[in-house]
Parts: sequence; C-alpha cells; structure tokens
Amino acid sequence: MGLLGIDIGGTSIKAGIVSREGRILAKSRIPTAREAGVAGVLEGIKKLVEDLRERAGPGGESPAVAGVGVPGSVEAEQGLVRLAPNLGWQNVALREQLQELLKLPVTVDNDAHMAALGEMWQGAGREYGDLLMITLGTGIGSALILGGAVHRGAFGYGAEMGHVKVLPDGPPCRCGGRGCLETLASATAMVRMAERELAAGCPSLLSGRRPLEARDIVEGAARGDEVSRKVLNTAARYLGTALANAALVAGPAVIIIGGGVAQAGDIVLEPVRRAFAEALGAWQVKAVPVVAAQLGNDAGFIGAAYAAQNLLGG
Repeated sequence: MGLLGIDIGGTSIKAGIVSREGRILAKSRIPTAREAGVAGVLEGIKKLVEDLRERAGPGGESPAVAGVGVPGSVEAEQGLVRLAPNLGWQNVALREQLQELLKLPVTVDNDAHMAALGEMWQGAGREYGDLLMITLGTGIGSALILGGAVHRGAFGYGAEMGHVKVLPDGPPCRCGGRGCLETLASATAMVRMAERELAAGCPSLLSGRRPLEARDIVEGAARGDEVSRKVLNTAARYLGTALANAALVAGPAVIIIGGGVAQAGDIVLEPVRRAFAEALGAWQVKAVPVVAAQLGNDAGFIGAAYAAQNLLGG
C-alpha cells in the first residue's frame, strides 16, 4: 500500500509514490500550467499520477491515499486553498476536486508544512519531533513542528517567520509591512543588497553578472569576495536574530534551513549559527543545531505522502 505525495509549485509540480517506510518508489515532475487555471493544473496532475502508477509497475505499491502541498494560505481541515498568489488561485476547494479526480482520500496543506514533515520523517529532522524549518527563496517559507505535528496557531498562520519584523522602518514588504525578515534575509533580499553595493561602486567579483542570482553571491563569498561576504553576513545577522527569538518562544530541538542557498553548506550556515548563538546569549543552555535540509526538491512530496498516512486510520 503506497502513499501519493504531490507538491504543487508556481513553476513545476513534483510528485512521487512513497512506501509507508519512506522509500521513494517512483517520482516525476511536470511544468505547472498556471495559465490554464485550476482545471488545467488538475488535468496535469491526473496525467502525472497516471505516469507514476505506470512507473511503479504492476508489482508496485498502488497509492491508497494522497497528500498535496500548495504554496499559499490553506485551511487544512477543509482542504480549501484560500489564496495562492503564485498560482492565481482563490477559494479553491482542492481536496474535493482532487478526491473526485484521483478516486483517493486526499489531505491538503501549505507546501512549507509538507516540506517540514518530509524532513522530520526522512531528512535532517529524523531524530526530532520538535523542529523549526526555514526555506530561503524568493521569500521565506517556514513551518514549526511540535510533538511531531504541524503547529498552526489559533488562526492558521503560526510560525510565519518570513513576516517577523526584524528591522523597524526597514524595507517595505509585499505584505504591506516594513522590515520583515524576508525583505532582509531571503535570496531576493541578498541580491538586492549586492546590487546596492555594486551601484555604489564597490569592487567585486559580482560586477558584470546579469542577472545576478543568490548563488553568485554564495560563490563569490567562497572565493573571498568582500561584497559577497558582507551580504551573507548581513542576511545571516537578521536571520540568526529571528531564529533566536523563535527558539526562545517555541523551543525547537533543531532548526533546519532549506532552499538552494542553504545547500551551499557552512559558508552560509556558519554566519547564521554565530548570529543565532550571539542573539541567544546566556539563554543558550543547550546548543540547538542549525543544519541544512537534506531532501532538496523531494521534501514537499515526501512530506505530503507522510501527511497522507493519517487518512489510512488504524
């Protein structure tokens, strides 16, 4: 009996059939047909799942349940996608539609929650039931797992780290606030900081890189570029401070950092660890490890498959 996990992203849909022990039996991905609306995306998912079933083969474990991660505001109990700007969706009864389409019980949740569950089950959080996961990308995604379950808060937006205010009167954020963490520590924010330094005439290995990307900054820092190192250290200071505040409130046993930038390893993580320890100060009774995520692009569908297990009962 297999578990179907689906991770719907703004540019691609990733899915896999996973065993109850966490082994990937088959996986695939397709572009997200955003311009075709909800119906077009669902049709793509149907074909993707058919392909996965064929890949798993007649002797494979046919999925009995499905979990789906979506980038946006999700009412998990109702299976309702309230708002998913990257998909252009609003008030989509996704669970109901997918159950009809796939002929399977379906659970739906935010993609960051699913990725954190994936890391807890088969990744960097395997030894922990209490963890905080942050994903650095265009924005900052986050999820808090307490006692092995997603912590949502009373209104569904618990652990929304990307919009924690870390700099009063700081840069404006798309949420309408100012000084949010994602305006200062996301991959997008790092690029913006580097571009300001270059515009000011600071000599750098980054000069002439167009379009400039966060990975260019990481590579520059590894080669000793001062602008790149300044950007990484500045972002790390804000991120480490925010993580320390979260640790004091929630007490996670481990903090996991995901996203392409974090995969660069210690050149990114060490400044964050230093800022985190400095911000905690005397409250750091026991060191909380800050580690890189391990599952990469598979985390979302693996976590969605894990979440689907609750539909099996028994």
